[in-house]
Amino acid sequence: MGYLDGDTIAVDAILTKKGRQLLSNGGNLNISSFTLSDTGIDYTLWNADHPSGSAYYGEAIENLPMVEASVHPQYYLRNKLISLGKDTVAMPVLELSPNTPTPFLLTTMKPQKFTATLVGYSGTGGCQLLIQDVNVVKSLDGTTTDITGNALSFISEQQIPNAALYELGTAAVSGLATQTASDDTMSFTFTIQPQTISDASGATTNLTFISTATGASVTIEVKVSQNKDLRRTITSAQG
Repeated sequence: MGYLDGDTIAVDAILTKKGRQLLSNGGNLNISSFTLSDTGIDYTLWNADHPSGSAYYGEAIENLPMVEASVHPQYYLRNKLISLGKDTVAMPVLELSPNTPTPFLLTTMKPQKFTATLVGYSGTGGCQLLIQDVNVVKSLDGTTTDITGNALSFISEQQIPNAALYELGTAAVSGLATQTASDDTMSFTFTIQPQTISDASGATTNLTFISTATGASVTIEVKVSQNKDLRRTITSAQG
């Protein structure tokens, strides 16, 4: 244990399960990008009335203790930092269509399309769809990502076994991801396929759409009614 003076910057890094797996298989990490987050920063401590002047407005924030690195992004990366133009007056948002009613009811095995539109952002980026329980619905679109070592911030760790993450990039995937001519919106469409549900009360799960560029997200609850074909159930006669 030791002490660091004020002129030293310490970087604390811990490998995730995926990183350790790559190294154990003889591979290299080849880190090419990273994400910054200000989770743990309390901006209410900004004091514009500090008696020592403007140089000390953020003194309390700068003196906040920083805990060691964590391998759980669901706790550490809830508030990702992004770069926006100096004339920005509002944060980018994701608008979902359809978005009513809640829960959105799926009564048959017919696929349902959901379109997430990122408004107020002119850069590039894709969209992720996190399905909490693929035993209820699954996505027919997007590249599936392994999330066994990453619970994200939208589900709990115990939900990981039944969860799945799908991603569409900026480049059109079968024409499903498009950037509009206005250049400040991007739309992404995922086709949701209901699974077979035999429970008479149906089953529910959450769909969370996440902008990979901005971190903006929107969640909708969907419910799949019982859709098992009871006509195919044969009951043996009792003697």
